[in-house]
Amino acid sequence: MTRAEAWEKFQADHQKRQEELRQVFWDNLQERLGGLMECIYAAFEEIGKQAEEQKKEDCMYFLYSLQRCDLLRGKAVVRLDVSNMEWYLDETPLSASFDITFLFQEHFAWQEELLLDMREYMGKVNKYDVDALVQDEIMLCSQLITHILRFAFRSLEQQEVFSSIKKLPFWVIRWGEYKDYSEIVIQVKRDTRGQEVWEDRLKQYEENPEILTADYWYRENLTKGDCQGKNLFFIVFEECQLKGIDFSRADLSGARFIRCRIEECSFADANLHQADFEDCQFFENEFKNAGLVQATFSEEGFQPELFDEKQLAELLIVEDMGKAEEESQ
Repeated sequence: MTRAEAWEKFQADHQKRQEELRQVFWDNLQERLGGLMECIYAAFEEIGKQAEEQKKEDCMYFLYSLQRCDLLRGKAVVRLDVSNMEWYLDETPLSASFDITFLFQEHFAWQEELLLDMREYMGKVNKYDVDALVQDEIMLCSQLITHILRFAFRSLEQQEVFSSIKKLPFWVIRWGEYKDYSEIVIQVKRDTRGQEVWEDRLKQYEENPEILTADYWYRENLTKGDCQGKNLFFIVFEECQLKGIDFSRADLSGARFIRCRIEECSFADANLHQADFEDCQFFENEFKNAGLVQATFSEEGFQPELFDEKQLAELLIVEDMGKAEEESQ
């Protein structure tokens, strides 16, 4: 058996366990989210202290990155780097680190199993191979953290440890590997871009299907637009007027519509899983066959006639936040 054949067999023998481990990680991630958020908020608090000491008021990029060098020591350490619009050229960047080894305990246990199993291959599979295999799997699972943080960060601006950090009107948080691939978790762009930019980004979608993921639209008056079947995961419309936009069959899971006027838009057959319609006004819209599992609508202005019995059972109606605050005073 050649080394290449031995390595192929070794991977095949452990593929099922590797796939099972991925599901275990996802299940545990949801249970361990509280511990992860404690680490993240502590990092924000440290960044806030550094920003205050340096009188830094232009934070823009927040990059969380898992570092491979620590994985070689059986540790999973995330580094948070914060910089201004000059990115890597920022002369006063901020940074903090935290340990999330507790999320990957099963991976490191699997690594020990692999190191024992490799012995039967008589040197044709070595420690370097095992380390690389486990590291790649950890990095793959780390990408799942991006998805769960997109939900966890929905109320991030209301968290004092984050809101106290002075930022530009546009800021973005990414999660990924250190100086390598990363994904947008959440971004805010509180500037108007206009109808022309909206149409241009829809055209660019064919070449870049991720261009609208977690995209942010603020106080825009957007009319028309073919979003049929497009992936619009976690897109945000804040205080926008949307008219005549075709969202049919689009994947809008995790999308947010905040204080928007939505008129003559079609959401037919769209996936609105855990989408959020906060204090929105609706005028002649269609939601036929739209998936609304755990989608939330503000109580004030809610129009039950837009939905069938199945949809009404799936969605959630929440009390208007402004009204709730007034009643609590």
